[in-house]
Amino acid sequence: MQILGPITSGGAGTAKAPAFTLGESMSNVVTEVVSVEAARALPRGSVVGDAHGGLTFSDAVAYALEARSHRGWQEIESSPGTYWTVIELNC
Repeated sequence: MQILGPITSGGAGTAKAPAFTLGESMSNVVTEVVSVEAARALPRGSVVGDAHGGLTFSDAVAYALEARSHRGWQEIESSPGTYWTVIELNC
């Protein structure tokens, strides 16, 4: 699984920034996808992720999710010092 981010906003020595943020709450993030079929059944616009580097998803599920995303896996900071690995389903 390829994880993109955090991204840098400038040249050497600049602070890193998360690839994107989800705002106030992570409660809308889908944190459990048990099968490839379940990954394919999620509605477009769903955000899937975990606070464990995406390791709670099997390789097959991660691949099915990647196939539905334009940006792939991203690391975001949900609150200061708390990072999640998420993917947004665009198709």
